[in-house]
Amino acid sequence: MRILRLALIVGLLGACIQAHSQQPGPFAAVEVEGQTDSDSVFPLWKSLLEGRKFMPPYGVNLVLMDLSGQWDVKEFSAAVGNNQIASVSGNAHVHPFTYGARADVWLLPFLNVFATGGGLKLNVQATGLDLPLGVSGIPPEVIRGDVNLDLDFTGYYGGGGIVMSYAWKSYFTSVDYSAVWTHLQSQTSNVSGSELRTDTASFRIGYNAGPIQPYIGGRWVKKIDHFEGTVAGPGDQPLTFAVDLEAPAWNYQIGIHGLIARHFECLVEAGFGKRTHGLVNFGYRF
Repeated sequence: MRILRLALIVGLLGACIQAHSQQPGPFAAVEVEGQTDSDSVFPLWKSLLEGRKFMPPYGVNLVLMDLSGQWDVKEFSAAVGNNQIASVSGNAHVHPFTYGARADVWLLPFLNVFATGGGLKLNVQATGLDLPLGVSGIPPEVIRGDVNLDLDFTGYYGGGGIVMSYAWKSYFTSVDYSAVWTHLQSQTSNVSGSELRTDTASFRIGYNAGPIQPYIGGRWVKKIDHFEGTVAGPGDQPLTFAVDLEAPAWNYQIGIHGLIARHFECLVEAGFGKRTHGLVNFGYRF
């Protein structure tokens, strides 16, 4: 047992040091009733279980995640009409919805690795504040105002990550890290968006109440999006813009996980803060 605890501490520290997904990893290792399949290759180091029965090591899952929040505007620049460039402040509301699949395996009783991929829909509503929209009057005066952008994208993503978990009596904790790469396709001509990479790390602390495990935790995201293009501006003049948005780094989460009849897995989670999210996971373990 001392070896298992030492391995878990080292593993958790390593995960925290490396943490830089839209889709989280599996939940945590769960002890189950019934006989463990001794023919399964994984998890390795079965001796660390000390006779405890382990959940089926392989999983396939459908994952749905709806995320929304006020992103921070790192930079907003625009050119209106005669291409007079102005750098301005602004605000943005970003709403991605992702849907996809995930496959995972518990390599060790405390270490899971997973791969994920799927599609997404993204809406970005950004406002540039106090833009010079034109010149009018005698003597000439600059007319200033706000410019609103409403951008829609579709795309696909892929990536993977790891989960570290540890249980003590009826309590457990887990840490996951993932990296996801995204390709976006704008629904508006002459507009493009870049979401090259999203890094996510989260932690959970919860209680093992038999087939269900309620938990609380937090989620950290490193995510910077870049959007640029030309749209119709004030007076139907062409408006060329470029905007960089950064997701709020932290939010809180609460959820519940269930393993039904040893094989059917379900997770429901909600996140709160400047970023809000709803997550639903349905899966089968074998």
